[in-house]
Amino acid sequence: MRVICWLLLTASVLANLYVNTVADLTGGAHAAASVATGTVLLGSAAGLWLTRRGAEA
Repeated sequence: MRVICWLLLTASVLANLYVNTVADLTGGAHAAASVATGTVLLGSAAGLWLTRRGAEA
């Protein structure tokens, strides 16, 4: 589970960098792509936080 969360976190950071620097998106498409990558980033970060070592169950 943690490996998948780390992979999603890394992929979402790279995708967000791509969307904001390389991709030629404008307006709503840029906003939608940014929201999508941000949602994945926050979700994977929350998953990592909830499954951290030493977390109280």
